[in-house]
Amino acid sequence: MSERPAPLVLVVQPVAAGPGEAFGSHASVVATGRSLLAAEMSHRLGAAGAAVTPLAELSVVPGSAFHWGAWFAPAARAALEEARGSGQALDAVGYTGPGALALAGDALLEELISPVPGEVVANNRFSADAFVVAGDLESAIDALAECPADNAAVRHLEDAGLTSRDLSRRPWSRFDVDTPLDLALLRLATRLPGMRPLEQRVAGFLEMATLPGGGSLEVPGMEALGAVLRDRGAQLVVAGRIPASTIAYLETEAACRVRWFVEERGMRSAPNEAPRSLLADWLERLGPVDLIGELSGLGDGVILDSRVLMAALAGSSRAADWPPAEERFASDFLDAPGIATPWLAELTQAAGNAPIPILLGGHSLVSDGLRILVDAAWLGR
Repeated sequence: MSERPAPLVLVVQPVAAGPGEAFGSHASVVATGRSLLAAEMSHRLGAAGAAVTPLAELSVVPGSAFHWGAWFAPAARAALEEARGSGQALDAVGYTGPGALALAGDALLEELISPVPGEVVANNRFSADAFVVAGDLESAIDALAECPADNAAVRHLEDAGLTSRDLSRRPWSRFDVDTPLDLALLRLATRLPGMRPLEQRVAGFLEMATLPGGGSLEVPGMEALGAVLRDRGAQLVVAGRIPASTIAYLETEAACRVRWFVEERGMRSAPNEAPRSLLADWLERLGPVDLIGELSGLGDGVILDSRVLMAALAGSSRAADWPPAEERFASDFLDAPGIATPWLAELTQAAGNAPIPILLGGHSLVSDGLRILVDAAWLGR
């Protein structure tokens, strides 16, 4: 590869858990994990030849109007000006969330930071968590300034005339740590052969972290779900924002049959469109207990992207408009007593009482998380 000026990548630094989210809460656990992952990503990008600048994450107040581009663009311009003032030659600028690409190998990172002029490279064209753009950086940043959410960054740059290179089919490109359950999946992944070893501080945290109630970062019901995935006579129900590549992986690597309900893929990159979900409509009409009962009757295990339900019921793809983060995270671990949002408490309690294993979570669960579950099932992890 010919020599190129180093790209400048802004790496988001997570905020600490908010008021009322005490040490040991789900929110504080994920905040600590994401901080460690952001530091690890900064080290890895630097080792790959990128200049790295920290970008302080904003704490979004529910009901407030957060605009990602209005936050990112001034920070990117200031970072570029400072870097150029110190004599660095730059032809590319990028962004990564604190939990993005936690499982990605070095080759994928090298590809991410190597766009040609006029190109943006991203981990996922339709829902970007990390991207780097090269060429006319002033015009690129102008385009990004109009972007309401990071997930839509690639398509805003395409609208401005840039070409894109999508890495979403690369192994582990979609895995993004946003929740304690994602940390549990990350911990499970580190036990699989051939996975990239995490930095010692990250690996140690995953082993030592304690959730409210004293539990460790374990995927709920993993043993029972693994039995379903290994059983040729069983059927798994999976619902949510499931990528086509994940569907293809399970079709060949899981022994069980799979019933898919694919809804609202890319909803975070279309923030001006109200999310819609048939499962959320069912929940609203007949109640959470009936929805869990119906899904339980369709298979021997269920994996449900509960954020699609939250988005559809709130009429918004913004997490700030959903039930509070602490409640979402508790629901993922089937911890219903601490959930104040009635429908989510009922859904969580019903899932925990179901006669089959039911796992609730977000986008990482139903994308690369499913690959982790399948691989772990075959190893009996």
